[in-house]
Amino acid sequence: MNRSYNLKNVIRNYVLALFGLALTSSSAHAATNIEWNSQTVLKGQVTIPAGQTVTVAPHTKIVVKDGTKIIVNGTLNAPLGFSLTGKSWSGLVVTGTALLANFQESGASSSFRVGPKGSLTIHGGDISGVLGASVVEGNFVADSLRYDKGPGGGINSSNGTGSITIDNSFLTGAGRDTGDFFGLYGVKSITLTNSKMTGAHCAFHVTGLQDMKLDHVSIYENAYGFMMYGSSNVGTRTITNTTIKNNSFGFDEGSSSTRNGPIVISNSTIRGNGKDLGLYTGKVNIISPN
Repeated sequence: MNRSYNLKNVIRNYVLALFGLALTSSSAHAATNIEWNSQTVLKGQVTIPAGQTVTVAPHTKIVVKDGTKIIVNGTLNAPLGFSLTGKSWSGLVVTGTALLANFQESGASSSFRVGPKGSLTIHGGDISGVLGASVVEGNFVADSLRYDKGPGGGINSSNGTGSITIDNSFLTGAGRDTGDFFGLYGVKSITLTNSKMTGAHCAFHVTGLQDMKLDHVSIYENAYGFMMYGSSNVGTRTITNTTIKNNSFGFDEGSSSTRNGPIVISNSTIRGNGKDLGLYTGKVNIISPN
Protein backbone atom coordinates (compact mmCIF):
# COMPACT_ATOMS: atom_id res chain seq x y z
CA MET A 1 0.00 0.00 0.00
CA ASN A 2 2.77 2.40 0.92
CA ARG A 3 4.73 1.51 -2.20
CA SER A 4 1.64 2.20 -4.36
CA TYR A 5 1.05 5.51 -2.59
CA ASN A 6 4.68 6.54 -3.07
CA LEU A 7 4.58 5.59 -6.74
CA LYS A 8 1.49 7.76 -7.24
CA ASN A 9 3.26 10.65 -5.56
CA VAL A 10 6.31 10.20 -7.76
CA ILE A 11 4.16 10.21 -10.89
CA ARG A 12 2.17 13.20 -9.67
CA ASN A 13 5.30 15.20 -8.86
CA TYR A 14 6.83 14.29 -12.20
CA VAL A 15 3.76 15.53 -14.09
CA LEU A 16 3.72 18.77 -12.09
CA ALA A 17 7.42 19.26 -12.76
CA LEU A 18 6.88 18.85 -16.49
CA PHE A 19 4.02 21.36 -16.39
CA GLY A 20 6.19 23.82 -14.50
CA LEU A 21 8.97 23.44 -17.04
CA ALA A 22 6.50 24.26 -19.80
CA LEU A 23 6.10 27.72 -18.32
CA THR A 24 9.52 28.45 -16.84
CA SER A 25 12.36 26.77 -18.70
CA SER A 26 14.32 28.87 -21.16
CA SER A 27 13.97 26.12 -23.76
CA ALA A 28 10.41 25.06 -22.93
CA HIS A 29 7.12 25.59 -24.69
CA ALA A 30 3.75 26.51 -23.20
CA ALA A 31 1.53 23.46 -22.99
CA THR A 32 -1.30 22.79 -25.46
CA ASN A 33 -4.48 24.85 -25.08
CA ILE A 34 -3.86 25.81 -21.48
CA GLU A 35 -4.98 28.65 -19.25
CA TRP A 36 -2.75 31.20 -17.57
CA ASN A 37 -3.90 32.74 -14.32
CA SER A 38 -2.46 34.80 -11.49
CA GLN A 39 -0.63 31.75 -10.10
CA THR A 40 1.17 31.07 -13.39
CA VAL A 41 4.96 31.48 -13.21
CA LEU A 42 6.60 33.00 -16.30
CA LYS A 43 10.37 32.66 -16.33
CA GLY A 44 13.06 32.40 -19.00
CA GLN A 45 11.92 32.02 -22.61
CA VAL A 46 8.24 31.10 -22.65
CA THR A 47 7.00 30.04 -26.08
CA ILE A 48 3.46 29.44 -27.28
CA PRO A 49 4.01 27.15 -30.29
CA ALA A 50 2.36 27.65 -33.66
CA GLY A 51 -1.09 26.07 -33.73
CA GLN A 52 -1.53 26.23 -29.97
CA THR A 53 -3.63 28.62 -27.84
CA VAL A 54 -3.14 30.07 -24.38
CA THR A 55 -6.22 31.66 -22.85
CA VAL A 56 -5.73 34.06 -19.96
CA ALA A 57 -8.22 33.89 -17.08
CA PRO A 58 -10.13 37.12 -16.34
CA HIS A 59 -8.19 39.81 -14.45
CA THR A 60 -4.97 37.81 -14.37
CA LYS A 61 -1.97 39.57 -12.82
CA ILE A 62 1.47 38.03 -13.28
CA VAL A 63 4.77 39.37 -11.95
CA VAL A 64 7.24 38.32 -14.63
CA LYS A 65 10.65 37.06 -13.57
CA ASP A 66 13.75 39.00 -14.64
CA GLY A 67 15.02 38.04 -18.08
CA THR A 68 11.73 36.56 -19.27
CA LYS A 69 10.75 36.74 -22.93
CA ILE A 70 7.26 35.68 -24.06
CA ILE A 71 7.19 34.45 -27.66
CA VAL A 72 3.76 34.03 -29.24
CA ASN A 73 4.07 31.82 -32.32
CA GLY A 74 0.55 30.51 -31.78
CA THR A 75 -2.33 32.41 -30.12
CA LEU A 76 -2.48 34.37 -26.87
CA ASN A 77 -6.03 35.34 -25.94
CA ALA A 78 -6.75 37.61 -22.94
CA PRO A 79 -10.29 38.96 -23.38
CA LEU A 80 -11.02 40.09 -19.81
CA GLY A 81 -7.97 41.79 -18.36
CA PHE A 82 -4.27 40.86 -18.24
CA SER A 83 -1.37 42.40 -16.34
CA LEU A 84 2.32 41.67 -16.92
CA THR A 85 4.69 43.52 -14.62
CA GLY A 86 8.35 43.09 -13.80
CA LYS A 87 11.63 44.91 -13.33
CA SER A 88 13.83 43.65 -16.15
CA TRP A 89 12.22 41.44 -18.77
CA SER A 90 12.11 41.38 -22.55
CA GLY A 91 8.43 41.89 -23.37
CA LEU A 92 6.27 40.16 -25.98
CA VAL A 93 7.41 38.83 -29.35
CA VAL A 94 4.39 38.11 -31.54
CA THR A 95 4.82 36.12 -34.73
CA GLY A 96 1.36 34.55 -34.40
CA THR A 97 -1.72 36.25 -32.94
CA ALA A 98 -2.28 38.04 -29.63
CA LEU A 99 -5.59 39.61 -28.60
CA LEU A 100 -5.37 41.48 -25.30
CA ALA A 101 -8.06 43.50 -23.50
CA ASN A 102 -7.49 45.82 -20.53
CA PHE A 103 -3.79 45.06 -20.83
CA GLN A 104 -1.32 46.42 -18.28
CA GLU A 105 2.42 46.12 -18.91
CA SER A 106 5.48 47.56 -17.21
CA GLY A 107 9.19 46.94 -16.67
CA ALA A 108 9.99 45.49 -20.10
CA SER A 109 13.05 46.43 -22.12
CA SER A 110 10.66 46.63 -25.09
CA SER A 111 6.89 46.38 -24.80
CA PHE A 112 6.37 44.28 -27.93
CA ARG A 113 7.78 43.19 -31.24
CA VAL A 114 5.33 42.14 -33.95
CA GLY A 115 6.92 40.00 -36.65
CA PRO A 116 6.10 40.33 -40.37
CA LYS A 117 3.32 37.71 -40.15
CA GLY A 118 2.28 38.56 -36.60
CA SER A 119 -0.84 40.35 -35.36
CA LEU A 120 -1.20 42.13 -32.01
CA THR A 121 -4.47 43.75 -30.93
CA ILE A 122 -4.89 45.68 -27.67
CA HIS A 123 -8.36 46.84 -26.61
CA GLY A 124 -7.75 49.17 -23.69
CA GLY A 125 -4.71 49.25 -21.50
CA ASP A 126 -1.66 50.98 -20.08
CA ILE A 127 1.96 50.47 -21.12
CA SER A 128 4.60 52.20 -19.03
CA GLY A 129 8.06 51.81 -17.55
CA VAL A 130 9.56 50.46 -20.77
CA LEU A 131 13.20 51.10 -21.64
CA GLY A 132 13.23 50.83 -25.43
CA ALA A 133 11.04 51.10 -28.50
CA SER A 134 8.52 48.53 -29.64
CA VAL A 135 8.84 47.26 -33.20
CA VAL A 136 6.02 46.62 -35.68
CA GLU A 137 6.81 44.57 -38.78
CA GLY A 138 3.35 42.99 -39.01
CA ASN A 139 -0.09 44.21 -37.89
CA PHE A 140 -0.65 46.25 -34.73
CA VAL A 141 -4.12 47.53 -33.73
CA ALA A 142 -4.95 49.37 -30.51
CA ASP A 143 -7.72 51.48 -29.04
CA SER A 144 -8.20 53.17 -25.67
CA LEU A 145 -4.50 52.70 -24.95
CA ARG A 146 -2.24 54.83 -22.78
CA TYR A 147 1.33 54.27 -23.93
CA ASP A 148 4.04 56.07 -21.95
CA LYS A 149 7.37 55.50 -23.70
CA GLY A 150 9.31 57.26 -20.93
CA PRO A 151 12.73 58.60 -21.99
CA GLY A 152 13.22 56.06 -24.79
CA GLY A 153 11.54 55.45 -28.12
CA GLY A 154 7.90 54.56 -28.70
CA ILE A 155 7.06 52.45 -31.75
CA ASN A 156 9.42 51.85 -34.70
CA SER A 157 8.80 50.26 -38.09
CA SER A 158 11.41 49.85 -40.80
CA ASN A 159 10.96 46.82 -43.05
CA GLY A 160 8.10 48.08 -45.24
CA THR A 161 5.50 45.52 -44.08
CA GLY A 162 4.29 47.07 -40.84
CA SER A 163 0.71 48.29 -40.41
CA ILE A 164 -0.20 50.42 -37.37
CA THR A 165 -3.78 51.41 -36.45
CA ILE A 166 -4.45 53.31 -33.21
CA ASP A 167 -7.69 54.98 -32.07
CA ASN A 168 -8.79 56.92 -29.01
CA SER A 169 -5.40 56.72 -27.30
CA PHE A 170 -2.91 58.84 -25.35
CA LEU A 171 0.69 58.52 -26.53
CA THR A 172 3.21 60.24 -24.30
CA GLY A 173 6.83 60.37 -23.16
CA ALA A 174 9.20 62.03 -20.72
CA GLY A 175 9.70 65.28 -22.66
CA ARG A 176 11.04 67.03 -25.76
CA ASP A 177 14.61 65.89 -25.19
CA THR A 178 13.70 62.18 -25.15
CA GLY A 179 13.21 59.63 -27.94
CA ASP A 180 10.80 59.82 -30.86
CA PHE A 181 7.37 58.29 -30.43
CA PHE A 182 6.93 57.00 -33.97
CA GLY A 183 10.15 56.15 -35.77
CA LEU A 184 8.84 55.25 -39.22
CA TYR A 185 11.79 54.33 -41.40
CA GLY A 186 9.83 52.08 -43.74
CA VAL A 187 6.21 51.43 -42.78
CA LYS A 188 3.41 50.24 -45.04
CA SER A 189 0.62 52.16 -43.30
CA ILE A 190 -0.24 54.11 -40.19
CA THR A 191 -3.70 55.25 -39.11
CA LEU A 192 -4.04 57.40 -35.99
CA THR A 193 -7.44 58.79 -34.99
CA ASN A 194 -9.06 60.54 -32.03
CA SER A 195 -5.79 60.58 -30.09
CA LYS A 196 -3.26 62.83 -28.34
CA MET A 197 0.54 62.85 -28.63
CA THR A 198 2.93 64.70 -26.33
CA GLY A 199 6.30 64.50 -24.59
CA ALA A 200 8.55 63.23 -27.41
CA HIS A 201 11.43 64.58 -29.46
CA CYS A 202 9.46 63.82 -32.62
CA ALA A 203 5.86 62.75 -32.44
CA PHE A 204 6.52 61.47 -35.98
CA HIS A 205 10.00 60.90 -37.42
CA VAL A 206 9.36 59.63 -40.94
CA THR A 207 11.89 58.58 -43.56
CA GLY A 208 9.86 55.87 -45.28
CA LEU A 209 6.08 55.61 -45.42
CA GLN A 210 3.42 54.52 -47.91
CA ASP A 211 -0.06 55.19 -46.48
CA MET A 212 -0.90 57.59 -43.65
CA LYS A 213 -4.18 58.76 -42.17
CA LEU A 214 -4.39 61.15 -39.22
CA ASP A 215 -7.82 62.36 -38.17
CA HIS A 216 -8.80 64.26 -35.03
CA VAL A 217 -5.33 64.09 -33.51
CA SER A 218 -3.77 66.61 -31.13
CA ILE A 219 0.04 66.85 -31.28
CA TYR A 220 1.53 69.20 -28.71
CA GLU A 221 4.58 69.92 -26.52
CA ASN A 222 7.07 67.88 -28.52
CA ALA A 223 10.31 69.13 -30.07
CA TYR A 224 8.84 68.28 -33.51
CA GLY A 225 5.29 67.43 -34.44
CA PHE A 226 6.49 65.98 -37.75
CA MET A 227 9.91 65.34 -39.20
CA MET A 228 8.56 64.31 -42.59
CA TYR A 229 11.83 63.35 -44.24
CA GLY A 230 10.68 60.73 -46.74
CA SER A 231 7.50 59.12 -48.07
CA SER A 232 6.46 57.11 -51.10
CA ASN A 233 4.87 58.33 -54.31
CA VAL A 234 2.63 55.27 -53.96
CA GLY A 235 -0.35 55.34 -51.59
CA THR A 236 -2.12 58.25 -49.88
CA ARG A 237 -1.15 60.46 -46.97
CA THR A 238 -3.75 62.69 -45.32
CA ILE A 239 -3.94 64.77 -42.16
CA THR A 240 -7.45 66.01 -41.31
CA ASN A 241 -9.11 67.72 -38.36
CA THR A 242 -5.77 67.73 -36.54
CA THR A 243 -4.06 70.30 -34.32
CA ILE A 244 -0.27 70.66 -34.19
CA LYS A 245 0.63 73.33 -31.64
CA ASN A 246 3.02 74.28 -28.84
CA ASN A 247 5.83 72.22 -30.34
CA SER A 248 9.28 73.63 -31.02
CA PHE A 249 8.63 72.88 -34.71
CA GLY A 250 5.28 71.96 -36.19
CA PHE A 251 5.80 70.25 -39.56
CA ASP A 252 9.23 70.03 -41.17
CA GLU A 253 10.37 68.46 -44.45
CA GLY A 254 14.04 69.08 -43.72
CA SER A 255 15.30 70.37 -47.08
CA SER A 256 14.67 70.43 -50.81
CA SER A 257 16.53 67.12 -51.10
CA THR A 258 13.78 65.34 -49.14
CA ARG A 259 11.76 62.89 -51.24
CA ASN A 260 8.10 63.02 -50.23
CA GLY A 261 5.05 61.86 -52.11
CA PRO A 262 1.89 64.01 -52.08
CA ILE A 263 0.59 64.88 -48.60
CA VAL A 264 -2.80 66.57 -48.07
CA ILE A 265 -3.44 68.52 -44.87
CA SER A 266 -7.03 69.73 -44.51
CA ASN A 267 -9.23 71.27 -41.83
CA SER A 268 -6.22 71.28 -39.54
CA THR A 269 -4.30 73.83 -37.49
CA ILE A 270 -0.51 74.11 -37.44
CA ARG A 271 0.02 77.23 -35.36
CA GLY A 272 1.54 78.41 -32.12
CA ASN A 273 4.73 76.38 -32.52
CA GLY A 274 8.26 77.80 -32.23
CA LYS A 275 8.26 77.45 -36.02
CA ASP A 276 5.14 76.21 -37.73
CA LEU A 277 6.17 74.99 -41.18
CA GLY A 278 9.31 74.02 -43.06
CA LEU A 279 8.08 73.09 -46.54
CA TYR A 280 10.60 72.49 -49.34
CA THR A 281 9.36 69.79 -51.74
CA GLY A 282 6.16 71.24 -53.16
CA LYS A 283 4.41 67.98 -52.24
CA VAL A 284 2.47 69.25 -49.21
CA ASN A 285 -0.96 70.63 -50.06
CA ILE A 286 -2.51 72.54 -47.15
CA ILE A 287 -6.23 73.20 -47.49
CA SER A 288 -7.57 75.89 -45.14
CA PRO A 289 -7.93 76.48 -42.34
CA ASN A 290 -4.37 76.39 -41.07
